[in-house]
Amino acid sequence: MKRSEMKHTDLTTGSIWKNLITLSIPIMLANLMQTFYNLTDTFWLGKLEGGRNAVAVVGMSFPLVFFISSFGIGFSIAGTSLSSQYKGAGKINEIKKIFAQYIILLLAFTIVFLFSSFFLIDEILNLINTPDHIMNDAVIYLSYIMPGMIFMFIGMLYQSFSHGFGDTVSPMKIQLIAVSINIMLDPILIFGIGFIPSMGIRGAAIATLFSRFIAAAIGIVFIFKKLHMIVPKFNEIIPDKEIMIKIIKVSLPSSIGMSMTSFGFVFLQGFVNSYDTVIMSAHTIGNRVTSLFMMPAMGLSQALASVVGQCLGAKKIERAKKSIKTTFIAIFAFLAPINILIFIFGGYFIQFFVNDPEVISKGIRMFKILSVASFSFSIIHVFMGTFNGAGYTKYVMTFNTARLWIFRIPLVYLLSGIFLENSFLNKGLIGRILDLLAFPLKEHPWEALWWSMIISNFITLFFAYLLYKRGKWEKGTIHNF
Repeated sequence: MKRSEMKHTDLTTGSIWKNLITLSIPIMLANLMQTFYNLTDTFWLGKLEGGRNAVAVVGMSFPLVFFISSFGIGFSIAGTSLSSQYKGAGKINEIKKIFAQYIILLLAFTIVFLFSSFFLIDEILNLINTPDHIMNDAVIYLSYIMPGMIFMFIGMLYQSFSHGFGDTVSPMKIQLIAVSINIMLDPILIFGIGFIPSMGIRGAAIATLFSRFIAAAIGIVFIFKKLHMIVPKFNEIIPDKEIMIKIIKVSLPSSIGMSMTSFGFVFLQGFVNSYDTVIMSAHTIGNRVTSLFMMPAMGLSQALASVVGQCLGAKKIERAKKSIKTTFIAIFAFLAPINILIFIFGGYFIQFFVNDPEVISKGIRMFKILSVASFSFSIIHVFMGTFNGAGYTKYVMTFNTARLWIFRIPLVYLLSGIFLENSFLNKGLIGRILDLLAFPLKEHPWEALWWSMIISNFITLFFAYLLYKRGKWEKGTIHNF
C-alpha cells in the first residue's frame, strides 16, 4: 500500500471517540476559517470612503452565492455519502466510476457559470431588485465571483471524497491557505500599494477569485496525490446513466433543501427589517454568536456522516448506532455548558459588539431564548449527519424545509400578531384565537422570531427522531441500487 493510501482512515474499526474527534476538529477549524473568509471582504470594504455601498454589494450578493453554492453542497454531501459507503464495502472501483461522473458534472457546471458570467449578470441583478446606485459595482463584483464558483466547486469535489475516505485534515489545510491568501490580498488590492493601484470592490473580488483558484489547484494536486486510486483514466470519463441517477437521487434533496433554506432566511430577514435598528443589531449579533458556537455540532455532524457511511457500507449497523449515541454524548458535553453560559451571560456578548443599552437589553432576552433553541438544533445535527451518511438526504431535506416553511415562518407571523392585520382573519372565532396566541408577545412581538425557533426546532427534533427509529436509514443507499 502506498503512503498516500495509508493516511485514509478505516472508520469501521478502532475507537469511535477517537475517530469522531479526529475527524471533527479539522472540520470545525475549516468552518471557522470559512467564517473569517466571508468576513474579510466586508471588513476591508467598510473602510473605503462610501464603503457602505461596497458592503451592501457583498451583502446583497451573499444570498445569490449561497443559492448557487447550495447545489454544490448537495453534490458534496452525496460524494461523501457514496464514497464512504463504498469504501466501507471495500469497492474502490465503484468510487472511481462515481468520481468520473462528478468530473462530467463539474464540466457542466463550468459551462453554466461561464455563460452566466458573460451573458446573464445584468438580468440576474435586475431579478433580485439591485438598486441602481450600486448596480455597476455589483456587475463588477459578480463578474469575478461567478466564474470563481467553478474553483469553489473543485474544492468541494476534493473535500467530499476526502471526507468519505476519512481524511478531514487535508481539506482544512487547503482552507487555511485560501483564507490566508484572501486576508493578505484584500487590503492590498482594495486600497493599493506601490505599483498596485487601488481597485476597491474589484480588488476584493479579484482577491476572492485568486484565493479560490489556488485552493482548487491544490485540491487537484491532492486528488492525484492522495486519492489517485479513484482518479479515472481519460477514456473512463464517459456518461453513465445509472450512476448519474444514483448521484442525483442522493444529491438533489440536499440541494433543494439548502435552496429552500436560503429563501426562508430571506423571508425572516424581511421580518427583522420591519423593526428598528435595535432589533436588527441584536438579531445580527445573535446570529454571529450562535453560528460560532454551533461549529462543534456542525463538525461532529459532518464527521458522523463519514463514520455512518463507512459502517453501513461494511454492514456494521451496531457500530453505526453506537457512533450516533457517542455523537449525542459529545454534543451534550460540548454545547450544554456553552449554552448555559449564553443563557446567563448573553448581555456580555452583546456588549462586546455594541455598547448600546437598548440593544443590550433586547439581546439579554434574546440569548435566553436562543440558548435553548440552538441547543435543540445542535441535536438535530446528529440526525442530519446520520441520514446524510446513510444517503437518505431526502429525510434531511424534508425536516429542514418543514422546520422553516411549515413551522417557523408561519409561527413568526402568528406569534407576532401580523396575521391579525389581515381584515379577513381578525374577525370572529379565528380572530379571537389569533389574538389569544399573539397576546404573550404583544409588548415585544419581535421575539416571535426567536420563540418560533424553539418551537420549530423541537417539532423537527421529534419528527427526526421518528425517522431515525423507523430504521430505514440502516440499509444505506448503495445496497438499494
